[in-house]
Amino acid sequence: MEYWYETHMHTSEGSGCGRNTAKDQVRAYKNRGYQGIIITDHFINGYSTCPRHRSISWEDKMKYVVSGYLAAKKEGDRIGLDVFLGWEFTIRGSDFLTYGLDWNFLMAHPDLHKLDVPEYSDVVRKNKGFLAQAHPYRDAAYIQYKLPVEPQYVDAIEVYNASDTDYVNAKALAFATKHNLPFQAGSDSHGTRIGFSSGIKMDHRAEDIHDIIKAIKGRQVALITS
Repeated sequence: MEYWYETHMHTSEGSGCGRNTAKDQVRAYKNRGYQGIIITDHFINGYSTCPRHRSISWEDKMKYVVSGYLAAKKEGDRIGLDVFLGWEFTIRGSDFLTYGLDWNFLMAHPDLHKLDVPEYSDVVRKNKGFLAQAHPYRDAAYIQYKLPVEPQYVDAIEVYNASDTDYVNAKALAFATKHNLPFQAGSDSHGTRIGFSSGIKMDHRAEDIHDIIKAIKGRQVALITS
């Protein structure tokens, strides 16, 4: 039996680019046959719904980061879809999917958004978190990192992003292969009306987010690709 998991998705509660609510996203993935999803709304250094024009506390800022997850978890528990917390952390336009950390971690690191790649990688991984660079070869004006970061700073590479071209994804796959980094795939879904859903397949139901991390690191997942 296969268990499907989305690894990269957004909600309108947490991401300024999100087109549908967490509740609608959960229902859509349940209807597509997924076992679970990782909510990766943008951190406050990316396209977050957190207002930048007014001063609010760190706690209030982090409430925006987890708002989509909390709404999704509530609906997922109701209809039987596993929902896990993650976020998409942006450094000079380059995005890093971050899993395995929680509210206590966020509250303990009020300057998190000021860190560069080596510092962010260090603090995440020292706290048993997981870091994967998302769409490392995406070419856009806002991206200052035009290439993948040094391989020692990440645990995996998103080698397939359903929102990117085959050419861009092929370059990511070649980079991960060259540096012997684990692969993962994701839809980068911003709403329910997407042409194709991506993610990973596991041969068992994940007990928690660390079970998914272990499977990715152990190369025990299959990729959902078109």
